[in-house]
Amino acid sequence: MAQVLMDQASGLRDAFSRQQCISRVKSYQSRIRKAISNNRISDASMLLTQLEIAQQQLEATYK
Repeated sequence: MAQVLMDQASGLRDAFSRQQCISRVKSYQSRIRKAISNNRISDASMLLTQLEIAQQQLEATYK
């Protein structure tokens, strides 16, 4: 019984972590679009780097 609860808790933690990563990726994508549309290229470049990191973190939740 205890093992089942631990497995469920672990699964929930993973699901919440994944959702946070997805939200972060979507946020960066939106911010990048806004930066590009406002011709803030240096901001877009920095955000693209952060997006790449966020995507790698998201991918790690599926392994």
